[in-house]
Amino acid sequence: MLDLKQLDNIFNADSLKQYNADEAALLRQRKKIRLIKIMFPAVAAALVGLLAVIPSLQDRNEFSIKISKPLRNEIEKLHVENSVLYVTDKSNRVNTFTAENIDETSPGSQLVKLQNPRGKMPTSDEHWIDIEAPTGFYDQNTKVFSLVDTVVAKYSDNMTARTEEMYYDSNESRAFGNKPIIADGKFGHINAEAFEYLTDKELLRFKGKTNIVTDATQFGSKIDINADKKVELYRSQQKLVATGNAVMTKAELKVNGDVLTAVFAKDKNGKNTISDFYGDGNVVVDNGKNKVFADHLKTFFKKSGGANSAIDRIEMTGNVKTKNAEGEVYAQKGVYYPDSGEVKLFDDVVIVKDGNHMRGDAAETN
Repeated sequence: MLDLKQLDNIFNADSLKQYNADEAALLRQRKKIRLIKIMFPAVAAALVGLLAVIPSLQDRNEFSIKISKPLRNEIEKLHVENSVLYVTDKSNRVNTFTAENIDETSPGSQLVKLQNPRGKMPTSDEHWIDIEAPTGFYDQNTKVFSLVDTVVAKYSDNMTARTEEMYYDSNESRAFGNKPIIADGKFGHINAEAFEYLTDKELLRFKGKTNIVTDATQFGSKIDINADKKVELYRSQQKLVATGNAVMTKAELKVNGDVLTAVFAKDKNGKNTISDFYGDGNVVVDNGKNKVFADHLKTFFKKSGGANSAIDRIEMTGNVKTKNAEGEVYAQKGVYYPDSGEVKLFDDVVIVKDGNHMRGDAAETN
């Protein structure tokens, strides 16, 4: 036990007189060191007591400073600010994503959350896609990005798409989403229930009920395209394929079918025109006066200025039927001329008019 009287004697000036000046100074220095050794544990004990008292003061709202410490699992989580992610796809193209913050969702999960991610995805040619969203996730095991909330994708060929979710699988070079999507560009306007984009094939697939309205300044006239299942756009081939109760309307001409295919080309004025057109399954051609039905059709265009610009004729095969106010005609083959409304039919021709049936090898109607 510490004897306070002995401690006082240590610092008593009279006890120092028996030493000379140098020895007395040295002794004083030693005594100071001993005092420090004694005082440090006391100060430490006082600090510990203060830390013990502070939480109780906070509980009684008597102290305004809030003290907290991170949980152990929070310390173990990955946290990076102003970071850049580089992900290589199967074609060795580098996809670059930046984010304000990257946080691991749980320690060692390999799933990270990105705040305000921004990405650039190269395509198979010189074009690219810029992507941004308020929130994103990246799975380091599967190499799949998922972007949520308001996702905006800007294609370098002047097209901007907006949706509520988007996923990008870098292993497959494939982007997709299962929420409604709206896209606008120089070609026109698109509404669809979902989408998929395969960068290697330059294939943009709109799924579910889809509506496309082309820009008249780019296509010479407005074209409405509707489909119940999907519409596929093959960029490199400039081809559009609509599937599932597909309908294409241009001016007064309307075409229905299970599958409708249109191939586009530019004319001498730089406008996009349809250079090839096919229909398969339950095809109906309607010009407002006559209707022609068939299993299959192929459209032939007039040449003008180095590109196809107007329909010359439509050839049809399989269960061909033409119908107007005067009667019906059935055949296995037919040729329809939209300009004149004339239809020529061949093979097993049956004409039904006023309750009468006439049969022959060929027939014409306008």
